Amino acid sequence: MKNSILLFFISPFIGLVQAFKYYKADWAKNSVWLFIVFYGFTMFRTESMDSFRYVLKLRMLYDSPLNWDIFLANFYSDDGGSVDIYEPLITYSLSLITNNGNILFAVFGLVFGYFYSRNIWLIIGLSEGKEINKYGWYLIIAFCCVVGFWTLNGVRMFTAAHIFFYGAFLYLMNNEKKGFLIAASSVLVHFSFVLPVGLLILFITIRIPWRILYLFFIGSFFISSLNINSIKVRLESITPAFLLPRVNGYTSEEYIEVISDINNSANWYINYYSKSISWFIVIIFTYIYFYKKNINAYSKSFSNLFGFSLLFLTLGNITSLLPSGSRFLFIAQLFGMALVFLFSIEYGDKLFRRWLLLLTPLLLFFIIVSIRTSFDTLTIETIIMNPIFSAFVDFPVPLIDIFK
Repeated sequence: MKNSILLFFISPFIGLVQAFKYYKADWAKNSVWLFIVFYGFTMFRTESMDSFRYVLKLRMLYDSPLNWDIFLANFYSDDGGSVDIYEPLITYSLSLITNNGNILFAVFGLVFGYFYSRNIWLIIGLSEGKEINKYGWYLIIAFCCVVGFWTLNGVRMFTAAHIFFYGAFLYLMNNEKKGFLIAASSVLVHFSFVLPVGLLILFITIRIPWRILYLFFIGSFFISSLNINSIKVRLESITPAFLLPRVNGYTSEEYIEVISDINNSANWYINYYSKSISWFIVIIFTYIYFYKKNINAYSKSFSNLFGFSLLFLTLGNITSLLPSGSRFLFIAQLFGMALVFLFSIEYGDKLFRRWLLLLTPLLLFFIIVSIRTSFDTLTIETIIMNPIFSAFVDFPVPLIDIFK
């Protein structure tokens, strides 16, 4: 920890780079953690971003404080607007002492960064101390980009994503009971994680054969449309009253139209980069599925991760056809990339490496565009400054301005 703190005060960005250079060191993951705290403090936030709304909420609470009883009354009630606990509680607590949005997102980064950094080292740890080759690093970097640190802008959904992955991974790979509890706690960060948690329970309680899971996965990959009105009616029939406003908001015609307009106005590479990793995963998963005729040849932990990844990716492919539903696909892809890396370590042979080489352009395209999207919130201050200077200088100029 000593080295990570030293690098943090000299330059968090250098600490980030050094963390991957010396990834076997105990302090390495903490350097990534501290960098994300600094990123949260220095990130660029415009009025069109979710992060701006959270800062505005902090300032409103600071200017017009709520007493504790009124604040609690907003949770899980028909009239209240709060169906998550994590973000409102952090925002309310900080509003008692500050209206500074940089501090708010530094605290958000503290939690997000912890799970993000731990998840990366869970994957690195699969190498069991072996040297990681260039193909392995491609897979690790792609994993880092699926739900990258820049998604802190959508703090509720993507903090929950890393919490869920961390807990589910520990449970599936190591059979750690606390892992399930950690995964289940993601519901407190974003209410929609009732769905992934329910999927995890389904996978645990009902052992579905690989053949069925694989066929569902392949079938879901080629689904092109869903009857949203039918899904909306079904959801309304099973959703508690206090969650209905949120569900209706995500499935309303107005929201669908807004999301459609955003997608249509995006650059071509934004629309295709997520498809590139989807194609990468489906091809590699097909290779893995047919690699062994006898599934008992795989270890139990590998079988658990592969089976759940197939199930979650199936759900992700289906929900990606709904407004904002693609976020579940991103989370499922975390499990997918972890599985590919595990396979490369345990079972990768010369033929598998040839397939990786053939599919490297898909992976590189995904990585490059992902890093490009980070430039919208990653600032010059994040790259060249440190916490000491940033405490006195606020210079939130996004990197994308340099390239325009």
